Amino acid sequence: MNGKLVTTLGDILPEEPGLDILFVAKTPVSVSVEAGHYFQGKQGTTFWNKLKEYGILKVPPGGKEDDCLLDHKYGITDIVKVPRDYGNEPSEKEYEEGTARIMGLIKKHEPEIVFFVYKAVLENSLKYQFPNQRITAQYGINKNLESFFGCKVFVFPMPGVGGLTREEIDRHLADFRLELERMKAFKTPLTEKP
Repeated sequence: MNGKLVTTLGDILPEEPGLDILFVAKTPVSVSVEAGHYFQGKQGTTFWNKLKEYGILKVPPGGKEDDCLLDHKYGITDIVKVPRDYGNEPSEKEYEEGTARIMGLIKKHEPEIVFFVYKAVLENSLKYQFPNQRITAQYGINKNLESFFGCKVFVFPMPGVGGLTREEIDRHLADFRLELERMKAFKTPLTEKP
């Protein structure tokens, strides 16, 4: 940052294209950087717990969630790689540069689904990537954004954020789980019955 070295978390991405999900977060928080693993703060552990609760991510006992991402054909990055703690938002320039980088990662890794962990990150990405278009984002699956990103787009309904009820959170995550199951079933070749 401004010519200074910054300790951060590296992206977790495969060598070859073909991700099922690319998770896009905002920035690493210091507790995560210190631990060397994504989402170690309060909201972050809520995120991991919801993915596990809905069977989206399976983690062996004692394992770290981000260590299992590539096994599921999932990857993770941040819109801005410079660590920040809660309430310290990236600048407009950081969002512009980060969005361009994310679009490059989407092109390179060809995810089936881009999964934004925070709705504000998606909204800012849209604002800076497509400044002349009025585009709206919502929690859950955003079919209206597929043509912009070249893949399905999902916004995580973070508990305690955005005034969502427990029922709305559960509905969005159940819908996502169904979409993921459909996608994986479609990609799995059919076998003949014996």
